[in-house]
Amino acid sequence: MAVPTMTPRERFLAAARRRPVDRTPIWLMRQAGRWLPEYRALREGRAFMDMVRDPALAAELTCQPIRRFDFDAAVIFSDILVPASAMGVGVRFEEGRGPILEPVSRDRVAIERLEPFDPEESTGFLAEAIRRVRAELGPDRAIVGFCGAPFTVASYIVEGGSTRAFTHTKELLARDPALFAELLTRVVEASIPYLAMQVEAGADVLQIFDSWAGFLDHATYAAHVLPHLSRLVCVAKAIGVPVILYANHAAHLTDLLVSAGPDVLSLDASADVASAVGRWRSSLAFQGNLDHEALLGEPEAAAAAARATLERFKDANGHIFNLGSGCVPATRIDCVQAVVDVVRASPSRP
Repeated sequence: MAVPTMTPRERFLAAARRRPVDRTPIWLMRQAGRWLPEYRALREGRAFMDMVRDPALAAELTCQPIRRFDFDAAVIFSDILVPASAMGVGVRFEEGRGPILEPVSRDRVAIERLEPFDPEESTGFLAEAIRRVRAELGPDRAIVGFCGAPFTVASYIVEGGSTRAFTHTKELLARDPALFAELLTRVVEASIPYLAMQVEAGADVLQIFDSWAGFLDHATYAAHVLPHLSRLVCVAKAIGVPVILYANHAAHLTDLLVSAGPDVLSLDASADVASAVGRWRSSLAFQGNLDHEALLGEPEAAAAAARATLERFKDANGHIFNLGSGCVPATRIDCVQAVVDVVRASPSRP
C-alpha cells in the first residue's frame, strides 16, 4: 500500500524511527561547502570560524543547498571543533592544512585546564543560527544538529590538527589510559548540554561524528572509546530526538557502533551493507552510503550509483540516503542533482 505524501521533516523522522515513508529521504554530509559557488562567494575574505560564529552567515550557508536541491534536511553550518574552542583550545583553519588547535593537550596539567562551558553563553551563536534556519525553512523541513564523538574531538585536541598517524593520541593512551579516559569524559560532559541547546533551538535530529574511529583497532575501541561513546549516545537520545551515529573507515567496528545504541547507523562507503542490514535491521535504521567519488564524474554514472545504493538498502527498516563521507570541493552540481532526482523517484517504503 502506498504511503501518503509526507513533508520532508515527516519523511526524515519517520525513516529515522523505522516507520513507513513515501520515499527515501536524502541529505548529504558537507552539503554546505566549497563545491557550491554561492558558498565560495560568501567565504571570500572570511575566516572559517568567523562564519561559524556569525548566526546570519551560518544560517545563510545552511539554507543554500536547500534552496538549490530541496534536500529533506538542513544540517546546521558549524564544526565539530566548536566545543573544543569553548573549552579553551584555540581553533583556526588554514587553507591546505585544515584545523589547527593550540595549545595541544598531552599531559594532566593541560587536560585539566579544559573547562566545561555554558553552551548558551559560549556557543549561543549556534542556537541563534538554528532559530534563523527554522524561521526561513518553516516547520516542514528537518534540521540536523551535531557534535563530534569523544575520540575524534579528543584526538584533535591531543594532535593539534588532522593526522593519519595519531602518534600522540596513541602514545597518551598507552602511557596513561586513565588520563586518556579523563579527556574523553571531559569531551562528553561538554557535548551533552551543547547538544541539548541545539534541540531546544529547533534541531530535529542529532548526528554524532566519529570521523577518526577507523584508525583504532576493534579491541582498543571497545575497551577505551566505546563506554564514552555509548554514554553520549544514550544521553543524546534521552533529549528526545533521533540520534545518528557516523564513523568513517569503520567497517571493522560496526558491531561496536551498533552496541552504542543509536537510532540510525550511518555507514561509510567501505561498509558491508548487506551484512549490516541483515543482522541489525530490526534494531536500527541506516544512513548512507554512496561513495562521494560518484559525484565527481558524469551525471549518468552518479544516477546509476544512486540506484545501486538504494538497492543495497532495500531490506532496511528505515533508510536515509547520504554519502559514505562528505562532499569534496570537486563535487559536481549536476551529479548531485542527478542523485537527488533518482532518490525523489524512489518508491514508498511501507
